[in-house]
Order: sequence, then C-alpha cells, then structure tokens
Amino acid sequence: MLLEATGGLELPLVAVLATAALPVVVVNPRQVRDFARATGTLAKTDALDAAVLAHFAEAVRPGTDRRLG
Repeated sequence: MLLEATGGLELPLVAVLATAALPVVVVNPRQVRDFARATGTLAKTDALDAAVLAHFAEAVRPGTDRRLG
C-alpha cells in the first residue's frame, strides 16, 4: 500500500498494516505532486489523487530495491 505522509496522521494505519505484515510505503507528498504536474495532472480531487498515486506507484515503484547484481 502506498500512502502520502500527512504530518503523522498516517502512522496509526502504517502500524496496523505493518503489524499485519502487509507491505506499506509512505511517500513525500511533494514527490507525488511533482509527478502529477510532470504528467499533466493539475486538478486536485480525491479521484484524481487516487489515480495519480496509483500511477506514481506503478511508475516509480517506491520502496523497492532496484539494484542489479
């Protein structure tokens, strides 16, 4: 699961997911906003935010180890 950092409000959910051994990554909202801007998504609605977060997770794959070898 990918979450944006929200000044600590995300921490209880992160704890629950981690306790359940579910993968979770917290990202900087500025990175996601910059990604949205770079891909031409400037409007700000919950539906667009969800779509941008999904696209960001797919394209950037935060939290994965991309080393070769």
